[in-house]
Amino acid sequence: MKRAFRFCLLLYPRQHRDQFADEMLSVFEEARNERHYQGWVWYFRFAFAEFNGLIAGAAGAWLNQLHQAPVPAQPPARSWQPQELVEAQQRVDANIAAMVHAIGNHQFERARQLSNQERDARENLRLLREKYNDEYGLNC
Repeated sequence: MKRAFRFCLLLYPRQHRDQFADEMLSVFEEARNERHYQGWVWYFRFAFAEFNGLIAGAAGAWLNQLHQAPVPAQPPARSWQPQELVEAQQRVDANIAAMVHAIGNHQFERARQLSNQERDARENLRLLREKYNDEYGLNC
């Protein structure tokens, strides 16, 4: 069954596989081992649900990839913005990246914490933008 799961992971976009395949396989193996001892009926139901989830997840990942704008390797330089503002934006970006990683690893409690941190970081960024718009007339 592990081979079939690995094969189904090929349905996902390469970037998604590179980022999440190991964790997905690890979670699958843990769940598989738990279900295996519950009998063949539960094991079959588990396998059916997992493979349906894989196919639906792959379709969602492809749709997500198609609808996202390409992200440049490095963000454009913002030398005209105050360093405080640049660092606040970087905190927001780092929180989002960590939250996506936590969700991909099924660490939902951690993702909720990061979501709260991201909301606070966004509010701080908004306040800084207002401050610099008022002080210097920057359009941040």
